[in-house]
Amino acid sequence: MRQRVVLLTRPSAKQTFVSRYGSEGQTRFVMAQSLKGKADFAKAEVEDTAQSRATARIRKALPADVKLAEIDRSMVAQFLFEPHDLVVAVGQDGLVANVGKYLDGQVLAGVNPDPGTIDGSLLAFNVDTFIASLTEVLNDRRPLREATLAEAETSDRQVLRGLNEIFVGVPNHQSARYRLRLGKEEEVQSSSGLIVATGAGSTGWLKSLRGDAAVFDPAADELHFVVREAWPGRGFGTTLIEGRVTREQPLFIESRMEAGTIFADGIEADAVRFDAGVSVTIAPGARRVRLVL
Repeated sequence: MRQRVVLLTRPSAKQTFVSRYGSEGQTRFVMAQSLKGKADFAKAEVEDTAQSRATARIRKALPADVKLAEIDRSMVAQFLFEPHDLVVAVGQDGLVANVGKYLDGQVLAGVNPDPGTIDGSLLAFNVDTFIASLTEVLNDRRPLREATLAEAETSDRQVLRGLNEIFVGVPNHQSARYRLRLGKEEEVQSSSGLIVATGAGSTGWLKSLRGDAAVFDPAADELHFVVREAWPGRGFGTTLIEGRVTREQPLFIESRMEAGTIFADGIEADAVRFDAGVSVTIAPGARRVRLVL
C-alpha cells in the first residue's frame, strides 16, 4: 500500500478575490457594484464550496495509516515528492498538467470536484468514484495510462517540460523571429510564435488551431508543432508551419528575438528566457506521466 497521499489543489477564484480586496466583506462590497461582479463572486463561492467539500471528503476517506501532505499549485516546483507517493490533483485539467511535469514515476490521479461545471479530459474521477476506488488506487490495482511529456533543452542547459504543450515566442504573443529546423527542412520565420503539443494536449490548444484531426494518442512517443500566423515578409518563410517531432527528428529553434520566452502548459510565470543567440531542442521526453484510471 502507498504510504503517503499528496493532495494538490489550487487557490480558488474566491480565495483570489478575497486576497485581492483584503476581506470577504470588502470583496462582496466591491463586486456588488456591478451585476457581472456580483455574479462572478457568486460563481466563485459555488466553486470554492465544491473544492472544499471534495478535499474534505477525500481527507476523511484516507486510512489512518496513510500520511497526508496538502499543497497548492504554487508549491509544486519546490515540493519534494517521494518515489511511492500517490498524487491526487483536485481541480481542473490544468492542475494535472502543472504537477505532472514535476513527477518522476509517481502515480497521479485527477479528481473533478464539480463535474457540472468542469469538463476535464485528464480527470478520471469525480469525488464519489475516487473514494469508491481508493483502496484499489492505494494498492496499485487500478489501470494506468501513460502520457508523454514534451521536453525543451536550451543551449545554455535550461530544461523545461510540458504535459500539454510548450510555447515558443514572445510574452505578448506578437512578432517572434527565429530559425526553425526539422530534419532536412529549415526556415527563418516571423510569426505569433509556435506551440509543440503532446497527445495529452492535442485536445486543447492544438485542436483549437488545427481541429479534430490534430488529436492523437497521449501515450504516443511523438509531438506535433504548429506555427501561429507565419508572416510572408522579405527574408521570412511560411512553408515549415507544422510537423511531427520525435526523438530521432527533434525540433530545433534558434532565437532571433530580444525578449523571447519559452513556457509550458500556459504557465508564463515559469518561463525560460529565449533571447537572440540561444537555441532550443524540443523532443518527446524520456520521462512519462502515469495517470490513474
